[in-house]
Amino acid sequence: MAFEPRQTSVVTSVRGKAARIGRGLELWLEEERERLPLWVPVALAIGIAAWFVLPNRLEWLAFCCAMLAAACGALLLPPGGRMRRAIIAGGLLACAGCLLVWGKSMMLGSPPLARPTFVALKGEVRSVERLPAQRMSRVLVRPIGMPALPSLVRVNLDDASMPAGVGEGAIIAFRTRLMPPAPPSLPGGYDFARRAYFEGIGATGRALPPVAVLRPATAAPRLRTRLFEHVLERVPGKGAGIAAALATGDQGAIAQADAEAMRRSGLAHLLSISGLHVTALIAAVIFLLMRMMALSRRAALDRPLMLVAAGGGALAGIGYTLLTSAL
Repeated sequence: MAFEPRQTSVVTSVRGKAARIGRGLELWLEEERERLPLWVPVALAIGIAAWFVLPNRLEWLAFCCAMLAAACGALLLPPGGRMRRAIIAGGLLACAGCLLVWGKSMMLGSPPLARPTFVALKGEVRSVERLPAQRMSRVLVRPIGMPALPSLVRVNLDDASMPAGVGEGAIIAFRTRLMPPAPPSLPGGYDFARRAYFEGIGATGRALPPVAVLRPATAAPRLRTRLFEHVLERVPGKGAGIAAALATGDQGAIAQADAEAMRRSGLAHLLSISGLHVTALIAAVIFLLMRMMALSRRAALDRPLMLVAAGGGALAGIGYTLLTSAL
């Protein structure tokens, strides 16, 4: 008879502690109710991170099932509490994050080339990225009539071997040795293979001369490309590459020695278009518009100059972001 009261006392103590913890969490959630929506991207990020960390689709599926089980288990909690709703929402959002990146990988991802191969390739040029500092261009090609190859192939083409007419929409033919995208050279280093997978690039290589242009490009180069070439032509000396990078976001014209010097001095981040550059541009546009519109006495007295200048600055910032592909 002495055993039953002791057992009841332990169970009662555990239930009491659990109830106190539950009330404490409910009180904390009530105090933080205005900031709870900020946890939505965190829950999504947990699901996305789980997809990258877990190695195969069985474990991805197990993670999604575990999150759904947690959400369903929260239905057993007393209704009306914030804890119940938080667990349900967190489980569903984490599952949605994992499914989101999983679906994107299936829709956009491209499996890499199985092994190195030497081919005579014919394809349509999708884009051309000039690298004047390295005296070559990176050409993204969609193979034509070659189902064994990935849907997109990126090849390096030397400037000396690059014929006229190579541009977006052109059809070219050349010989090349294709390789799967390179994995990280160091643990935790830059993973080009992962980036290439999501960009649909399944192989890389170098085009061997001669390169035949079967159909030249008919469309005019993009505005960013034209501006890049214009800056290189107009700005003298080594500063041309840095000026082109700040104007267009393309760092291909910066010499390796200059890029290494920027990295060693801790200034390399200034070459990448960021909020600092966009903010500086917007501030400059607002300042110039205010000064120019203030030259008109009627506009200065009767018009909301600051509002108009702010609108012009916003449009300039959006245009600069789109031009430099900083989205």
